[in-house]
Amino acid sequence: MSNKEEMDDSSLVASKITIDFNRVLNRFLKYWYIFIISIFIVVIFSIIKNRYSVSTYPVTASIVFKESKESKGESFIYNNSLVSGVRNYLNETYIIKSFPLIERTLREINFGISFFVEGNVLTTEVYNLPIECVIINDNENATASFKFKMINSNQYELSTSGDGKQLKDVTLFHFKDTITYHGLSLLFAPKPLRDHSSETDVTYLVNYTSPSLLAPIYAARLSAAWAEVNAGIMNLSIEGNNPEKEIDFLTGLILNYQNYDLDKKNQTAIRTSKFIMSQLASISDSLHKIEAKLELFKTKNIKSTMGSEVAYLSAKIDPLEGINSELGLREIYFNYLTDYLNRNENYDQIILPTSTGITDGLLNSLMSRLIDLQLLLKMNDKPDNPLVVQSKKNITEIKKEILESVKNLRSTDKIRKSYVNDQISLLDTKLNKIPLVERELISIKRNYSLLENQYIFLLQKQAEANISKASTASDISVVNPPMISGGPRSSSSINYYLAAFIGLILPALFFVVIEFLNDKVQSREDIEKITNIPFIGGVGHKNSKNNIDVLTSPKSGIAESFRALRSNLSYFLGTHEKAVFMITSSISGEGKSFSSVNLASIFALSGKKTLIVGADMRKPKIFSDFSLSNNFGLSNYLAGISDFDSLIQKTFHESLDVISAGQVPPNPSELLMSDRMRLFMDEARNRYDYVIIDTPPIAIVTDALGIIKFVDHTLFVVRQNYTKKILLKSIDDLYVKGLIKKVSIVMNDIHMTGIGYETGYGYGYESGGNKNGYGYYTE
Repeated sequence: MSNKEEMDDSSLVASKITIDFNRVLNRFLKYWYIFIISIFIVVIFSIIKNRYSVSTYPVTASIVFKESKESKGESFIYNNSLVSGVRNYLNETYIIKSFPLIERTLREINFGISFFVEGNVLTTEVYNLPIECVIINDNENATASFKFKMINSNQYELSTSGDGKQLKDVTLFHFKDTITYHGLSLLFAPKPLRDHSSETDVTYLVNYTSPSLLAPIYAARLSAAWAEVNAGIMNLSIEGNNPEKEIDFLTGLILNYQNYDLDKKNQTAIRTSKFIMSQLASISDSLHKIEAKLELFKTKNIKSTMGSEVAYLSAKIDPLEGINSELGLREIYFNYLTDYLNRNENYDQIILPTSTGITDGLLNSLMSRLIDLQLLLKMNDKPDNPLVVQSKKNITEIKKEILESVKNLRSTDKIRKSYVNDQISLLDTKLNKIPLVERELISIKRNYSLLENQYIFLLQKQAEANISKASTASDISVVNPPMISGGPRSSSSINYYLAAFIGLILPALFFVVIEFLNDKVQSREDIEKITNIPFIGGVGHKNSKNNIDVLTSPKSGIAESFRALRSNLSYFLGTHEKAVFMITSSISGEGKSFSSVNLASIFALSGKKTLIVGADMRKPKIFSDFSLSNNFGLSNYLAGISDFDSLIQKTFHESLDVISAGQVPPNPSELLMSDRMRLFMDEARNRYDYVIIDTPPIAIVTDALGIIKFVDHTLFVVRQNYTKKILLKSIDDLYVKGLIKKVSIVMNDIHMTGIGYETGYGYGYESGGNKNGYGYYTE
């Protein structure tokens, strides 16, 4: 494809997608009533929507987190002597909106069951009825729907909806009896101290949705945000149709959140207590054995006493043995911690170092961070959650740091233990010089003292754990209890504004789409955008059924438009007093025959001798407008059958003659290109002032191209809102290539209004039973 053809194609595409906003605006003004009707209809729908819409109420609450002095506004610490971790407050908004916490809340406040009253149009929820339904057992992800009606204070019935308003599967039950219905284990009971008389014979629709299915819905509706940057106050809010129900939800959620925080703290004390009890049991057995051994030794050696030197050495060894005892307990915890981290993934159950007296700040901080991350993972069960993915990565890194920290602490303890053992060995060397009985007594007492110190230390930690468990309180307290934070939020006014906007935009969008999708020529501007062919004039819409408006109504608007066309043609002809015009179009139905007849008529009315030649030998019809014959015509002359004079037919106007197309020949294109055609045109020029040649559509057949060389000017007819732009582009290609010269465009069937051109379709005349006289080869 050549560059020129590519440019032509691109320009055609551009012509297709161009929107004439002036024309669109004209349609807006002409069809203003459509906008009024559209607004009216949409507003009616809006009124109906507002009539049956339910208002929503905003419910808010605020909670505060107890802040440690060390946090400096960036974190919060548990008030527990056994916990040295720091609360990562950035996680709290995720935890309070976690599915497990919300699901537990929904189960506790029995939100799985909802009662509704069915109206003719709207079904509304009824909350806090004097009757409650308790779910004893259900299937996860279960849903159910059925009807409930209270018969009397002792009985009720359950049923399901049948066809229409009929009920089916109606079953009678007694209150406070556990029943199984639709796969659910239920218990209906009247609430104490409530009046139930008004509920008798009232039918409610009961819907059950498992809290596991409701949890994501409530999590999406719940909003949790910090009041300010670095503030310890969290604001909670939720919107719903029933404010009392939303208040109960926030109240239950906050209570569960406090219990979760308290349970997390108590778990530390509980796990610590279990660990210490297991160690105490082991040490207690050993201590009893040493006590028995000491009593037996004293019984056998009643007179044995320790001298001053022995007492001095023993006093030196006792604190060293205490250090050894402490190091031994630390080693036991390090072994437990290493083994736990290598075998388990439930890190929130791990025992903290402080429970065994290990006060290393780095290790305690790492352990607290590990527990916080593990709890966060439990509260977010979506594996693709970015927070979960990052938390898992952090846990892996923290585990490595903990194991490295334990390794370093063990190395330090090994150095301490080596030093202590060296000191004890020196003292033991001195003790070896004293009598055997005294040495045995010192050895027994040393073992007893070592176990006793460990036992006392563990008893102290056990007491601390129990005290911590008894005195632990949640760091979360309520600042503002759940309450309605404003009036009902209705979208009524917004709906009206939206309706007015939609009522305006829909017709406007409709007109714009019509303009965008319309691929037909509608105005002079369209012609000038597509083609370089000059625009010579336009002819208005005709309402008469005949095709010779100029002759029958010489003062009509149609006649005036052809007079203007005649005047404009003079600019192309110059000083020539005679001329031959060819009138063609792209396809049939565009009005070329109508234009040929009336242009010839306007010349005849001016006193010019005018001839109309029907060169459309494939579909002759010019003769019918003047009620003439088509037995002989142009085809007969070109075939050499008839002479020029025998073809001329007079019309009722003395200056206007017609030569019809004649009988349909088998080779019209060859006849029009023959030498006989040249002779015909020379004869016509000699006899007439103006010759108007009506040709076949140029986009369908090529007959007209053979006549162009005989004419002075070609008029190409396009019909408003009928001729396709792509067809107009095809004639422009012929013009650009030089196949058609001295051509101009006439727009036909223009519908005029007070604001400019407008589209129209009512154009045509009777022809063979077809209302549209422009159909080509239409049977």
